Formats: sequence, structure tokens, C-alpha cells
Amino acid sequence: MRRHGWRRPVRGRQVGGRGRQPTGVDEVPKLSELNKASGLNKASGLNKASGLNKASGLNKASALNRSPARPAVPAGFAQLAAASAFVSRVSGTPLFQRTLGKSHLKRWLPRLLIALIVLYGLWRLLRVVVGIATTDLWFDSVRAGSAYVTMLEARVLLFGVFGIIAALIGGLTMLAVTRIDGLALSPDYDTFRWTFRKYEPRFRPLLILAAALVPLILVGISAAGGWQTYLLWLHATPFGRTDPLFHRDASFYVEIAPFHQLVVSLLKQAVTYAIWIAVIAGYWYAAWRIRRGRRKVTRAMIQLLSVLLGAFLLLKAYGYWLSRYGLTTSARGPVTGAGYTDIHASLPAAYGLTVIALGCAVALAVNAGRVGRLRWLVGTVAVAVVAAYLVGSALPGLVYRYREAPGAATLDLSEIRNNIAATRAAFGLDGDLTTVPYSSSNSTDSARLVRLASSTAQESVIDPNQLSPTFNVKQQVQSYYAFKSTLDTSHYDLGGRSRDVVLAVRELNPGALPSNSWVNQHVVYTHGYGVVAAPTTAIDPATASPVFLDQGMPPAQQIPVSREQIYFGQGFGSSSYAIVGEPAGSSRELEFDHPGPDGSATSAFTTYRGDGGIPIGSALRRLLFAIRLNSTNVFFSSEVNHASQLLQVRNPAARVAAIAPWLTLDGDVYPAVVNGRIKWIVDGYTTTSNYPDSQLINLRSATSTTLVADGASVAQPSTQINYMQNSVKAVVDAYTGAVTLYEWNQASHPDPLLKAWESVFPGLVQPQSSISPALLSQLRYPTDLFNVQRTVLAQYHVTDPADFYSGNDFWSVPTDPTIGGTSRLNAKSAGTISAPLPSKYMSQSADGYGNERYALSSPMATLNGRDLAAFVSVDAQPGPSYGKFTVLDFPSSSGGESPSQVQNDIESDTKITEALTLQRGGNSRVVLGDLEAIPVAGRMLYVEPVYTRSSGSVSFPILRHVIALYANGQPSFKNSIGSAISSAIRSAGTLG
Repeated sequence: MRRHGWRRPVRGRQVGGRGRQPTGVDEVPKLSELNKASGLNKASGLNKASGLNKASGLNKASALNRSPARPAVPAGFAQLAAASAFVSRVSGTPLFQRTLGKSHLKRWLPRLLIALIVLYGLWRLLRVVVGIATTDLWFDSVRAGSAYVTMLEARVLLFGVFGIIAALIGGLTMLAVTRIDGLALSPDYDTFRWTFRKYEPRFRPLLILAAALVPLILVGISAAGGWQTYLLWLHATPFGRTDPLFHRDASFYVEIAPFHQLVVSLLKQAVTYAIWIAVIAGYWYAAWRIRRGRRKVTRAMIQLLSVLLGAFLLLKAYGYWLSRYGLTTSARGPVTGAGYTDIHASLPAAYGLTVIALGCAVALAVNAGRVGRLRWLVGTVAVAVVAAYLVGSALPGLVYRYREAPGAATLDLSEIRNNIAATRAAFGLDGDLTTVPYSSSNSTDSARLVRLASSTAQESVIDPNQLSPTFNVKQQVQSYYAFKSTLDTSHYDLGGRSRDVVLAVRELNPGALPSNSWVNQHVVYTHGYGVVAAPTTAIDPATASPVFLDQGMPPAQQIPVSREQIYFGQGFGSSSYAIVGEPAGSSRELEFDHPGPDGSATSAFTTYRGDGGIPIGSALRRLLFAIRLNSTNVFFSSEVNHASQLLQVRNPAARVAAIAPWLTLDGDVYPAVVNGRIKWIVDGYTTTSNYPDSQLINLRSATSTTLVADGASVAQPSTQINYMQNSVKAVVDAYTGAVTLYEWNQASHPDPLLKAWESVFPGLVQPQSSISPALLSQLRYPTDLFNVQRTVLAQYHVTDPADFYSGNDFWSVPTDPTIGGTSRLNAKSAGTISAPLPSKYMSQSADGYGNERYALSSPMATLNGRDLAAFVSVDAQPGPSYGKFTVLDFPSSSGGESPSQVQNDIESDTKITEALTLQRGGNSRVVLGDLEAIPVAGRMLYVEPVYTRSSGSVSFPILRHVIALYANGQPSFKNSIGSAISSAIRSAGTLG
């Protein structure tokens, strides 16, 4: 029996396809083919088969009767024509209908197809070029052009290097398949492959090109997506901390090893595509077949697969070697890190699998060179697969089940100790953290308690989460303006003292414009206008509404603002853009600025005078952005002049994310007035999931609160992280859109990841010393970082490994007892999902005995959620104590009740229930504010404002009552916060 090996290339034209036609028994031609070849017709040998007929050898077959020679057809056309003929032959249906002129279409349709393909390719290429050019112009407008060049160069380099490697592997594989001397075919049983073999030489170059281009594009795109990993590897910065298992610096795991893993993954992807190409193309070329349950594979095909699978196993061997370092973030044991099973089973298994994979690769190399047997190939691959399961999975699983799991309390203590130290360091909890046992040991009279409680509890009078409807009704002015659903608090010096203030920006609401014409959306209504501010401690007794500091239009201001226009804000979507600007000296003002005073018909108009846009005065730039924005108006509109600027990417967080995509941004972007200008402040984090031995947590779960569930704060991605530092403060000007990144807190908590990125993008991040005092006073401790840290502290306040393993002293983040202004019990019955309690900014005492400071805080419940376990707060205002944690640790016997239990006590009180029932009568409904927890003299004071809101469409919550509860006393229900606190403290009695 003939052994099918490699076919020698044949020079010159190959008649009928492959240089020689197989002559096996299976290749008996069909009767129709014999008729055509012999010139005989089915009906008569003297009819169409005659020499006088068109089909005769003296007609088309004759050189004398042939028409004059046509010009040579370009190779591409000939190859596509051959492909068309191949499709017709296989399907059995003519590709070109005779009614349309078969010869005419046969001549022009391939050219039309090529023209359409070329036009589509040129259009896609144009879109890519336009995207790069317009993005470059945008980066130049925000003074970050060099950062874009760095990102683009990294992407192009990775795409080119790994794309070309994948293309070479795929193309050479396809070329090798075309050189295989295929199996004998029968046109009766192998119509597809028999016909393919006939036409294949004509479009073989297209097949090789496709086999190269597809891996090039797929692998290239995957490689370009790893540009951050590549740049971190290139600019790796030591962390100064080594892991206890391999004694390598943390930078190896965070910055170096991930790039090695990326390279292995990309090369494996390229080889995998090549294997698929070999298998699929091998079927076309009859290099293998399965017929009637019997399989047959040519020797050349076996050798080719041996080469490819051997290369894959070599890469797999290096992957096994790298997998050792992944044990430092293993999640097999009780905590993240290398546990008993990882050290005593998974680590030896990685060494063993590396050796096995190398041995199998050598065996496949031998098979490719001399042996060439299918059994050898299948056996070698089977050994590698079985070994991966038995050694890499089953063995560690058995060790864990029968050795580690029963004895983890003693076997994993070392791992837990390493995990505790690494986790506290990775999340910034290894430094300024003070734990204070919190209880009332001294007798405190009621009068002093009232004074201590009132000074802090006044901050709870106004709930920022309930104020947005009030601001919209009283300060919206026009329907095309809007405020955030949940407002932000800050603090300003007013009247010689610092006051906590609710600050809201009156942004443009694009969905409520008077007309949705293109000119209205992008030329006339371009910006919002002004801010509205109200103190958190004052209520107008006449209206039971906030006392506004900044209000109206034109505004009356106590917090001076020199630039009221809001061209960049949170209300602008990703597709929002504005075209602004007029030539110098022009008096034309097209942009609507604000309505007249008291809603009069006299409106003010303005022209943007900033430099934060992209100049689009030239025809070329208008054309580029017309293509980019899919809008012909950008090019043809008469409102676009030579001084016009395009404002694009108008959301502050989106602008920061575009400039610094390596940052994870806080979900709460908040406004501030700095030196008369409105600024947006965005907190940026450096994060990773590769920090050795640190606990992996889900970022979305750790930061989700009711504010995220209500849409007031942006949800974080559902990714695993084990390192998080607030190393960057980003500031966006609401008028110009200018973005400035500042280093943050590097003196006390230096961040090696930030240093690496600063090396990648020199000059992009400014030093902290360049922050102005006015801006510095408005910065604060970020909410998402605090929410992550309180989640970590729920377990990692325990530092003894044995106690940590038992978990008896763990805490939990309390569930928010009020959702959407109603109790959690009622919310659940309405189908609302419960969520963790939001953390709160408030001027409060760290220990409950005075000395207030601006802090971000949260109560913590016991693991079962019933009792109060601790109260965690952090100094949120920049200064010497910024970032200092204070943990008030409540005794287990007298810690008091958790927020959920307190809410149950309130709703179970007969007097309060009857009063709320009366308030719900008529057309009103009761809205419960956030339940605030305030430490006062060794106990917790809970304060909850009660609002009423009418059922009309234009309504807002009005503060009617305040509920207070102190320690384990009875809840009080009063008309003012002072009387509520006094009554609650008296009901609790004198502490002693």
C-alpha cells in the first residue's frame, strides 16, 4: 500500500489541478465525464458529438475555430472566477443564470465582487484612520497627546509582532497542507473534495493568504488588548516586599509574570488556530478521511500535526512553569495564598507537568521526523492530557480533601498569617489604624449627653439622598435643566467657620429640550448653568425646606462662582457633543445661556471662550469628524465656522478614563467650587489582582450600596482585586474640560504601581505639591475605597491566625434598613433587593466625646447582623490626620443593636406607627431618611428624619418629624431634632 507523504512541487502549468491525477480504483470517472471526453452524446454519436457540432473537436476544442485571444486576466480575477466555478460544480446549480447572459456575468461578476470587497476594505480602513486621527486631535485638545502616542505605539507593536507570528504560523501551515499528497478520491463519493482538487491550484494563493490573515487579525487584536501588561513589564518598579514562598519582590507577580503569561497565551492561541487550519484544510486536500467508521490519515498529515502539537506542548510546559507563581494568589485554601495543598501538591505537580510536557513535545518531534505514526501522535497527546488531569487536578484535590481540609486549623496557620499581613498592606490598613474599646465607663449626666449629641446630630437634619426632588422643584428653573438624583456634600468656610454644605450642579438635560433638531442639540443648548447650595444643618421653619445659599438665575451667591456655564458634566452621555465658538470680534451669540430672571421671556445668550475643544475650522477636520460622528451636518452646516471648536467626551469620568485608562475610577464624582470655578473631582485607584498572598475580593460587591442600587453612584466592574490604593486625584474644569491628574498621599503611602505608570507616561501626573490650597480644602477621602476597606476590616481586624480561622469575631457590613424612602421590610415586599448601608460624610467626634472632625464613617454589625459590633471612621479632610482610621470596638455584651434591629424597634413602637399612619392619610406618603449612627459617650445615637411628600407630579419631601433612639432606650418621635434627641436620652437614663 502506498504511503502518502509530501508531494514535490511541479513546475509549469498543472493541467486539471494537482500536477497528476490519482489513478486509484476509487477514481473511476462518471459516465458523463466519459461522454464528454469521448465526444459522444447520450442520444447520438452523430449529433452533438459530431465534428460539425459546437462541442466537436473542430469547434471550441479546435485551435482553428478559437476566437482571438483575450487579454490576460489578472490573477485575483482568475482566482475568484475559479472559486465561483468551484461553487457551481459542488452545488450542481449554475452560478450565473442564462437569462442574464452567462458569459457576460461570468466575465464581470468576479470583478464586481472584487470591487465590492475592495471598497468595503477601504471603508473599514478609512474608519480606522479617521478614528486614529480624530482621537489624536482629542488628546491634543486635553494636552495629553504624548500619552496617546505611547498607548498607540504599544498597541501597534503588539499587534504587529504577535499578528505576524500568528500569520506566519497559519500561512506556513496552510502551505504545508497544500504540499500533502492526498488520498485517492472518487467523484461519486467525494464530490466536494474531488471538485476542490480540480479547481484548487487556481485559488491556492487566496487560501494561503486567508490562513495567514485570519490569525493575524484575531491574535493581533488580542495582543493589542494587552498593552497595559506590556508597558508595566517594560517599566516594572520594585514594591519592596517579597513573598515568603519564592522570595521574589511583589513587582514580579504584579508587573513581570503577567506579561510572560500573556506571551504564552498569545502563542498558544496562534498555534491553536494553526491546528484548526491543518485539520480543516487537511480534509479539503484529502489528507485524512473517515468513511464507514474507518479513518485514514496520510503520513504527511501526521507529521504536520506532530509539529504543531509539539509546539503547543512546549508552550504548555512554560505555562506550567509560570503557574507556580500563580500559587501566591491561589483560592484553594481558607484564604488567598499558597496553602498546604499548594505547597505540598500543586507546586511539585507544576514541576512534574513541566517535565511531562517537555517529554511529550520531544516524542512528537521524533514522530514528526522519522516515525510518522498516528498511534504515536494520539498516544503522546493522551499522555499529556491524562497527566494534566491526574497530576495537576486530581492529586491536589485528594491532598486537599484528605489532608488539608481536616487539619486546616493547624496546617494553614502560616498561610493565614501571611495573608493577614499582605491584605492589610495591600488595602492600606497596615498603618494609621487605631482600635479603641468603646463603652461608657464614666457617669455622664443627661445634659452633657444632649450637648454632645446635638452638635453632631444637627448634621443629620438634611438628608442629601432626599434633597434632589426639592432642588428640582425649587431651583430647576426650566425643564431642560436637572440635578443628580443623589446630591453631594462638602464643606466651605462661610461666615468665618467651616460648614457642611449640600452642593448641586444645574446640568443640562438633553432629553428635555424644546426641540430635538440637530442645531438645538449641538449648537444652541450646549451647557448647564450654575450651582445650588444649602447647609446641612438649617431648615426654613416656614416651608420646612433647605435654606439656600446659592440659588436662582441669575444666581444669588454666598459661595462665589465666576464661571457659571457647565460645558462638561455628569449628565452628558458618551455620544454627546457640542459645536461652539465664534471668530474674534464677532458679536453673534448662538448658545443659549440661561432664561431671564423670574422666568421672564428675556433669555441670555453667550459664546464659548475656552480652549478645551478641538478646532474644526478646516474642511478636512470637518470631514473627519463628520465621518467619526456619522453626521453630515458637521460638514455642511452653516453654523460651523473657521473658529468653531468641537466639545467631545463631556462626562468628567469618561475624560479621565480616556487619558488614564490604567486607573480604576471612583463611582462618585463630586463637584466643588474652587477659586470661583466649578470643578469635578474624580478619585483614581491603582488596582491589581496579582499581589502575592493578599485576599481577593469582588470590587463590585465590596462597593455596592443602596446608592449604587438606586443608580445614584456608578457601579464598579465585577472584577477580582487584591490591591487598591487611592494614588491619583483627577480634577476636570466644568467650563474648559481641562483634566489635571495629581499624585496623592505618596509621602505616607508610596505606590509602586503609580511610579511605574509615571515612568510610562512622564509628565501626565502632577506632584501633590502643585495642588492649590483652595483645591486641597475640597478633596476628601473616597467612598469606594472606604467601602472596600470596611469590607476588608470586617474580617481583617482579627490579626491572630487561630482566631481568624475560627471566624467567631468577624463583622459584617449592615444592611440598609431604608431603601427608596421606605422601610426595608416594605421594600422587600415590593420586590426591591436589599443592599449594604452607604457610608456617610459627617463632621463628628472620633471617640464620641467631642473634638469633631470631617470624617467618613460606617457602623459594623456582628456576623449574624443583629447586634452592633463596631463603628469605623476615617479622617476625610486633607491634613496631618488624613486617612487615619478609628475603630470603636463595642463589647459583645453591651454593643447595642444593629441598624436593622433599630429600624425594627422604630417600626414596632405603637406611638410612632400610629403617627406615621396618620401622616400617610390623604394624598401624602411618608418618606424615611437615612438612619444615621452617631457615637456619643460610649453608646450609639440613631437619628432618622421623617419626610412627607404629596402624590402630585410636582412634589418634594418636606421634613416633618425626627426619630431618635439612644443606646437601648425607647425611640422618640418629635417635630425637631433637639427635642427628639433630648427625649431619647432621657428615656435611656443616665449612663454609668
